[in-house]
Amino acid sequence: MRRSLRFVWPSSEGHLYREQKRLIELGWATVEREPAGRRTRNRFSITEVGRAALAEWLATEPEEPHFQVEGVLRTFFGDHGTRDDLVASMQTTAELARSMLEEMLGFVDEYLADGGPLSMLEGQTGGGEAGHLEFHGRPVFPERLHVVALAIDVTTRLLKSLDDFFTESSNKVAGWTSTTDSLITPATRERLEQIRTRRTAH
Repeated sequence: MRRSLRFVWPSSEGHLYREQKRLIELGWATVEREPAGRRTRNRFSITEVGRAALAEWLATEPEEPHFQVEGVLRTFFGDHGTRDDLVASMQTTAELARSMLEEMLGFVDEYLADGGPLSMLEGQTGGGEAGHLEFHGRPVFPERLHVVALAIDVTTRLLKSLDDFFTESSNKVAGWTSTTDSLITPATRERLEQIRTRRTAH
């Protein structure tokens, strides 16, 4: 979760653990205890019934996209706070998006590294549940890399857009005298016109 789904589908670890139990109750997964150093860990495996349920879900239409970016929410209510609060929120959101982007680019470097998942795939090395392949001490599934790369592609583009937008906008907001200054109205018209122009271009 920390290396994958948290970038696009955030969920608390507590919620994840509850869902694991539910998957077992539904017969969609099984669990085995296995040694992990001095401790033991749970290894979950999907069942054939689980694969059928997953395939059935994948055949349905997805919901509309949901954006849960607190920096956007704080911007929406920015006129109720100070200019400095809004600038700080924007700068922090840009920094966090940049940090997440760098983390994901690190994953890409690992995938492309000698002996990494892409090399395994190009060398037709087996993987998945049967192979339990590892790279840098972590299990890898090179046979899934083509869809993982798609998800990383769109996610890194979104993170780059967030970084660019909030960096640029924080610099402009820093020039406001307050978050309710009527002198920013011409800039607001310009921004709205630009949004409309982008729609026409698309």
